[in-house]
Amino acid sequence: MLHFHNTDRPSSLYQHEGLTQYLNTAIAKPVMAEAAELTAMSPAQRADYDRQRIVYLSGGIVLKTHYLDEAKRLLAQAFAENIGRNSGHAGLVLSGASTLGKTTIAKALMKYVFNQYRRQFPDFHEHGRVPVVYVEVPAASTGKLLMKTFADFFGLHVKSGESMGSIRARIVDFVNAAGTQLIVVDELQNLAGRGTGNGESVDLLKNLHNDLAATFLYAGIDLTTGALLSGARGQQIASRFSILEMTPFSLSDAADRRSWRGLIPAFERELLLHEHETGTLAELSDYLFARTGGSIGSLGRLITGSAIEAITNPNLPERIDKALLDSRKLDHTAETAHARSQARQNSTTRRVA
Repeated sequence: MLHFHNTDRPSSLYQHEGLTQYLNTAIAKPVMAEAAELTAMSPAQRADYDRQRIVYLSGGIVLKTHYLDEAKRLLAQAFAENIGRNSGHAGLVLSGASTLGKTTIAKALMKYVFNQYRRQFPDFHEHGRVPVVYVEVPAASTGKLLMKTFADFFGLHVKSGESMGSIRARIVDFVNAAGTQLIVVDELQNLAGRGTGNGESVDLLKNLHNDLAATFLYAGIDLTTGALLSGARGQQIASRFSILEMTPFSLSDAADRRSWRGLIPAFERELLLHEHETGTLAELSDYLFARTGGSIGSLGRLITGSAIEAITNPNLPERIDKALLDSRKLDHTAETAHARSQARQNSTTRRVA
């Protein structure tokens, strides 16, 4: 059994010390050992080598996709638009179904902004600066609960009975003093946009855009089809923010088909498996699409999960083949899409017969 160190677990995103540590840390890609080196390893050395590979597979792979490129472009555009503004700030919304990689892109953007800030101000932490903030909207959030989530991120104590206005004022003062550049608000679908509590939270966020010099990035499930961006309240956000609508890949679209087939070898180059033959997964690109419904998140879990099993299961060779992929169970959305694909294929086969 592999033993993992406490340092293997990434720092929490929900407090600024943990987020800063996470953004400061890159998971290095291990150097593949030669056959002679593997043979010479002691059991402890081999376990440590395998652990390094698994840590990288589970959290170190960030592939360049067209969505990531577009998100970077739109975020840079929002930063540029906000330079001279003291109200009506621009921002970016990442919207789409689950498993499409919205949070992954948000984390990549946080690292991008953080690294640029660190290069410009290498001693920022000595001056109490917090360049990036990350909060996740609680379910059925009220304005006060949302402000408490911000306070928790900064480690600010909220006194019993303290009003929402008081908490908000302290957050605004703290963020402005911290020189925050980017505020990521994830799981935004938890604000329904209507109703007393949720509507209050939408108004609160809208007002924060005016009070804070930071640029906001929102991420959530199917935001463009829900109530959040509709009506008078929603239009206040929709009219200021660029929206990047993320959808699954479609093999019927030529550009999507090229992108999908480009993703497979990109993943394959990261596998760190000693017996895997390059090109094996490229031959399974249509199968991989059927298994995942064109979701990059599901694709990543299928491939990296299979690679980790190939490393940890002593009864398996260190390679990925269709039999291993078939044995992996994915998220419900991907499994449902696969079942429908199989049903259509079986129906077509019966008609041809």
